[in-house]
Amino acid sequence: MSRKNSKLINTIIACPHAIYGSGLAKILSEDKKIDVVSVVSTLIDLIDFSKQKKFDILLLDVELKGMNLNKILSLVNKNKNAKVILLIDENYSENLLINGIRSGIRGYVQKNVEAFELIQSVKAVNDGELWAERKLMGKVVDGSSYPTKEVNLKGQIYDLTETEIKIIKLVLTGMTNKEIADELYISEKTVKFHLYKVFKKLALKNRSELMLFGFRNGLIS
Repeated sequence: MSRKNSKLINTIIACPHAIYGSGLAKILSEDKKIDVVSVVSTLIDLIDFSKQKKFDILLLDVELKGMNLNKILSLVNKNKNAKVILLIDENYSENLLINGIRSGIRGYVQKNVEAFELIQSVKAVNDGELWAERKLMGKVVDGSSYPTKEVNLKGQIYDLTETEIKIIKLVLTGMTNKEIADELYISEKTVKFHLYKVFKKLALKNRSELMLFGFRNGLIS
């Protein structure tokens, strides 16, 4: 299963259902840039493997017995650049989505996802994007709650341009830089430049902190 190449996206799948986990591994392994280094079915096996090997992406089923997000994220953080994508079912909890983002989950994928979207999610999260289908983020994002121009949030004034506000809104819906560029008819490079200014103005480091900023300041309900 393993391909020895440091440029590959080393991925672990943690799923309590062996057949389903194997199916996910087969889908991901069809992409030349992804290497499924292990499929585990218990939390103990995940912990043991994580202590022994480094990886880039953990595709984690919410049904994994004994799952504790904080414990798993703490474990994952020992792998310098590792990120977690949570595999959820149709009856997901919005609190799970919100708390997961606050804790550091970098992606959400529903179990009925198309194969190409599953592959895309792994690549996007590995590249530093926050991945969530818009229909998921749409359930926790209040699209009417965004302020304009001078933004007053909990007594703090932020001077944001209309374009910056639009980009913040789109980031909070889970869109990638490319999708934002397409939506606003600007280049991806321009999106990155605007985000750089947004991070500087809001004293944030990355998209995850921007998501958390949105939760804390009522931009996401």
